[in-house]
Amino acid sequence: MPELTGAERRRAPRRKADQPIVLVVDSETSQLTSGAFALDLSQLGVRLRAQIHLEPGQLVTVIPGSSSGPRIKSRVIWISDEGEGCAAGIAFLEPVSLEQFSGQVG
Repeated sequence: MPELTGAERRRAPRRKADQPIVLVVDSETSQLTSGAFALDLSQLGVRLRAQIHLEPGQLVTVIPGSSSGPRIKSRVIWISDEGEGCAAGIAFLEPVSLEQFSGQVG
């Protein structure tokens, strides 16, 4: 059987997203809120670019748009360091409706 790659492996279809989001990262001693940029998303997660250091396995909250949007509990799955920031794959702990991203999904 041929090995599946890229989009063939995905559990949900992805859409391009071109919008700012807010990331909230909790640690044992503090909470860090930082802006990030959604690159693409599905009902199960988002690929984003952030200017903060993230670690695989770390729990984060994704807030679409501004800090007044819905709060989506999530986990960092992978990161790719890019100098001052990183690209990251984030899995939502519960599937979400793409409408929660304010209809700004391309």
